Amino acid sequence: MKIAVIGAGAAGLVAAGSAKGAEVTVFDHSDKVGKKIYITGKGRCNFTNVCDSETFLSNVVNNAMFLRGAIARFSPNDALNLMNQNGCKTKVERGRRAFPQSDKASDVTKALVKYAERNGAEIRLYSDIKDITPNNNGFTVRYIGGSGDFDKVIVCTGGLSYPVTGSDGSFWEIIKKLGHSMIPPKPSLVALETREDLSGAEGLSLKNVTLNCGKHSIFGELLITDNGISGPIALTLSAFMSREKYPYDISIDFKPAMTDDELDSRLIKDFGNNINRQFKNALDFLLPKSIIPYIIERSGISPNKQVNSVTKEERKRLAHTVKHFELTVTGNAGFDRAVVTSGGVDVRQVNPKTMESKLVRGLYFGGEVLDVDALTGGYNFHIALATGYTAGAAAVNS
Repeated sequence: MKIAVIGAGAAGLVAAGSAKGAEVTVFDHSDKVGKKIYITGKGRCNFTNVCDSETFLSNVVNNAMFLRGAIARFSPNDALNLMNQNGCKTKVERGRRAFPQSDKASDVTKALVKYAERNGAEIRLYSDIKDITPNNNGFTVRYIGGSGDFDKVIVCTGGLSYPVTGSDGSFWEIIKKLGHSMIPPKPSLVALETREDLSGAEGLSLKNVTLNCGKHSIFGELLITDNGISGPIALTLSAFMSREKYPYDISIDFKPAMTDDELDSRLIKDFGNNINRQFKNALDFLLPKSIIPYIIERSGISPNKQVNSVTKEERKRLAHTVKHFELTVTGNAGFDRAVVTSGGVDVRQVNPKTMESKLVRGLYFGGEVLDVDALTGGYNFHIALATGYTAGAAAVNS
């Protein structure tokens, strides 16, 4: 059996390795295998999250149930085993996040290439696919410099995030031509831009704050940027809101461990210790210095007012501002800086047990090209591994 795998990323390489016994050719239009892997996890490559399937699926933002079979077939422990058995020693860190022991993403790429090549897969770079045409016996794949006939085709061409790595969505038109619907792509796990200018606090890292937006309340670390917010909880919110229209309102709670009344009591204590100081100089023990001017402006209290002149009503207003610092999100940093793509092949047209198209027999999908995406923590990379594995194993056994 001859199988063509389109895309030499994580999903494509695992698909090639799991198609045991088949004659597999992996095509990639780039000059290097696994380009996106090298920048994953800031070059360390958090390749899975070692948790049970229910915990895993609870971290999938779109179409979690579609992935249930793939995660059962190829679990996080299977990912650890694959890496270790192919020369990449692993470790598990805080949050159950798995990394190569070396902290080098290149070791993950080498392991995946080894896994594919152990099955005899041939990897062809600089091979831009021009067309895929179904025929009576399978498919004709036309690429730069020639064409070939294959019994099965597995598409693992990725989304649109980090297009510099080759994941640019250029293959999506061919997928549409084969009859599939594509859910419009949106950047996910990406920095958010706000209407309000907080550039005076650019670079400020806030720990143990809560970001609120509608039903979403996300606790953790936040980073103030030159034009908005980033950091773990901002990226998480971007995933939840990736398909919502801009603008939308959010708020930051700088002191989530305190109720409004407890914060008011803290302010009374701090003001009592700084009774002869000006208001603008009395918040240093409560908040980071660079954010204080914005809090003061929102509170409506004169910065030069003596602390002992601040009224109860003003103090209550200040407490409310600290716990409900409102911002308006107007956009995001785009695909160039997005970790993953939200959108892709409509999973209603794909068999979740095999990753085979319900519309075109012998056509399979794996990885970010599918309309599935998750939060940070190794989940998205593992989705690529699990769906690629499922597609490869199913293609050779069908």
